[in-house]
Amino acid sequence: MRNTIIVSILLFIAVVVASVFYFGDLNKEQQEYVGPVQHLPEDTYLIASFLNDATTDNIFKDFEIFEAMLGKHAMHELKQLKQNLLRNKELSPLVGGAEILMSFHPEKKGISTLFSIHSMDQVDQSVLDQTFLTLSKKYKVSTADTAGIRIYEFKNIERDTTFKDDKKLDSVFYVTYQENTFFSSFNKGLLVKVNDKKVEKLKKDQVTFFNEHNNRNAPFTIYVPQQNIASFISVFKENRPGDFLRQFVNLKGETVWNINFKQDALMLTGESQLVDKDSEYIGLFANQRKTNQRLYNYFPSNTMMYVEYSFSDSKSWFEDLAFWQSKQDNFQQLQGQAKEINNNREGLLGDFQSTLAGNFAVAEQSNSDYLGFITIQDSSKLNEIISNIAENVSDSTYRFRFANIPYRYFGDGLKAFSRPYFVRINDMLVMANQLSTVQEYVRKWKNKDFLVASLGFKNYEQIQGNEANVTFFINTKNGGNFINNTLRSEYSRKFRDDDEYGYQDFYSWSLQLSGNAGNFISRFYAIYKSKNRLGVTPEWAYDMGSRLINGPYVFEHSDTSQFILVQEQDHTVHAIHPSGKKLWSSVFSGRIVGKAKQLADRSLLLVTDRRRLYRFDTSGKTLQGFSTSVSSEPTGSPTIAEFSGQQIILIPAKDRIMAYDMEGGPVNGWDNARIEGEILGPIYFIDQQAVFASSFGRVYFFDQSGSKTKEIDIEGDVTFVGSMGVVNKENNYEFYCTDNEGNLHQIKADGTSKIVLNGEWKKGYDAYFENINGTTAPELIVIDGSYLQVFELGDSPRQLYDYTFTQDIDAKPNFFPVSSSMYQLGIADQENLVYLFAENGSLADGFPVEGLPLFYYGKINYNSGNYLLTTKRDYKIYAFRH
Repeated sequence: MRNTIIVSILLFIAVVVASVFYFGDLNKEQQEYVGPVQHLPEDTYLIASFLNDATTDNIFKDFEIFEAMLGKHAMHELKQLKQNLLRNKELSPLVGGAEILMSFHPEKKGISTLFSIHSMDQVDQSVLDQTFLTLSKKYKVSTADTAGIRIYEFKNIERDTTFKDDKKLDSVFYVTYQENTFFSSFNKGLLVKVNDKKVEKLKKDQVTFFNEHNNRNAPFTIYVPQQNIASFISVFKENRPGDFLRQFVNLKGETVWNINFKQDALMLTGESQLVDKDSEYIGLFANQRKTNQRLYNYFPSNTMMYVEYSFSDSKSWFEDLAFWQSKQDNFQQLQGQAKEINNNREGLLGDFQSTLAGNFAVAEQSNSDYLGFITIQDSSKLNEIISNIAENVSDSTYRFRFANIPYRYFGDGLKAFSRPYFVRINDMLVMANQLSTVQEYVRKWKNKDFLVASLGFKNYEQIQGNEANVTFFINTKNGGNFINNTLRSEYSRKFRDDDEYGYQDFYSWSLQLSGNAGNFISRFYAIYKSKNRLGVTPEWAYDMGSRLINGPYVFEHSDTSQFILVQEQDHTVHAIHPSGKKLWSSVFSGRIVGKAKQLADRSLLLVTDRRRLYRFDTSGKTLQGFSTSVSSEPTGSPTIAEFSGQQIILIPAKDRIMAYDMEGGPVNGWDNARIEGEILGPIYFIDQQAVFASSFGRVYFFDQSGSKTKEIDIEGDVTFVGSMGVVNKENNYEFYCTDNEGNLHQIKADGTSKIVLNGEWKKGYDAYFENINGTTAPELIVIDGSYLQVFELGDSPRQLYDYTFTQDIDAKPNFFPVSSSMYQLGIADQENLVYLFAENGSLADGFPVEGLPLFYYGKINYNSGNYLLTTKRDYKIYAFRH
């Protein structure tokens, strides 16, 4: 009901302003603008300013986050406001560009809302009366003089038909005009309070700060008088602030945030000016410079909230911390403990301090257990003194010998840990108050069960940087029960209401502070699962009966259309129209080995693991002679070789090459085309010869008759792994292979070779060669566990880029054609996230996306845009337009 009242007020404001300008003298010289912020009471919670212009229109039209937070009813009513009034052809010239101020104020049962619009001209009382009395038949208008001001009362007398369940409203909203400003609210007492000279207003320096830092080009601005944060939070929260919020709520000063636009995030950035910051713990970080924060990479997947802290100057940090601690109630206890420790081992506290780096954090898990993190800069020194500062409770777990050690060096950030257990991991100490919590964390760390592996966090990382001094983060899903139990009942219902609101679609909420010469640069982010984000709303879905095992591929169907080819687990091959409709399906004998290929006549060629060679047209009809059996189980895709104008099909098996003509018959002479070791990767056709590598460190050349013409044997006991890369330099070919020791070999056609790179990759790494960087030659792509590297080939290979995933990569990479010789790299991880890389190594916009390892990215029809084709566990292929 109050949402409707708010919109009614907005409607009223627009009409009044329009009427005032209409009846007033438009040619009169305008006075300098002074906003209505100066009239607001000192206890104002929050102020939002937005403009009546085209940019604000776009927010209301496309910004899903506003509807998720305000509710569907309110957003619908705001859209009606824009359509019926603000964009009225007669009113638009009069109210276009006007600033509307919406502020929130305390009342007995919650929050009251006040709307204000500043008028450049003084308006006569008679003009106001005439305007109000003839405003609209929707309202019954009356006046009352209260506390020396005239208040106009508007009672809605018509039924609001925005939604079928809406009933006639009997609420009244109130308007007054004072000092060139229209004030409107459904709380009459608030109007009296705003205009009461005895009521303390926002301080002059706050108003000045707000005006100086308001970006007039931003269509939406938030002002926060920080002295009221604690009381504002108490409106929503059942209990007093806990360990996390308590550090922020008493930080005095003022903040101005301007909005930045992104469909899947609410992004507010600006400055925070501090007052009396020396008394507040968070204020200590205002004197530091922002640094790179990285501890979040180690937080477990069930983290519901965390605060990560960092300082740039350890000397000033420990000096400021000591001064702040001297003002705390436990200072005498801290001093006495220090004296006792130093009596037992002189200099121990100073020695331990010298081992500490500038990053620390606390994370609360969904089971309410805390984890603390401290970075170490001198591990050798820590090894020397660890037995003095801590006792060993197991092979790798310690416990501080003294209480309050974390608090001594890091203050309130780690005050929750009195005498914790801890383990050493890399250059960190990870601590908890219970031994079992530490042991459980070690298990998650070994399994790489981290928060950063989730799709939501990866989206968060792309939007919010990691350079700051303080980052507060809360995960909506992991912290759902906590949030729900903390909110007062009215707001808890809204938080859970998926029909009217969209709070469950927010992945996270975060606040980031960076020191700025004693103040803060501040950023507030709310990451949202927008329906417009890639991977959320499919254009179509295609049902299969089992999981996808090969494809998707996109091939030509005719001169006017392409089609999609896939194979599911029961070996059914499906042909799908770009619209998602089924063209045909057929059960093949066996699983497709390698990839399907399309020939010049548009027929498709593939081989299966049940020794069947298929060639069929785009309607699914097999060509004469197919399918046909092959003599050995294939190990890779077939290759078309053209010897002296005659095409033959070459198929790699374990240690031999099988050859067939284009009608499916065997080609004589290739029966004895056997090699030492196993064939690796594709067969290349170079200078009328079939060329390929074997696992025994050799490169083979075969002619049209199936006779071996050359064999290059790498000196020594060399075992090749992965595929072979081929580079053509002015018709001189170079071959590249990697071995099981992590070496990259460059092999010339004359048989000479050398090691050009020692990658020092772990056993079991994978290597591929494909042109993904926009040059004329392929690059080396190495996947070593969770680490991706891409190298430019040559006498001295150069790393082009790298990327570290949160989990090891098991699936083979995908290479999607961009042109006849250029491909785009796609990779899927164990967390069912798919990644697409641009040629410079950056993630393509919108990625990663949730999906299983087999996926496709690119056009699905001649004139279509790019699509992502992927699957989930429901045996459907989803098409997402990008």
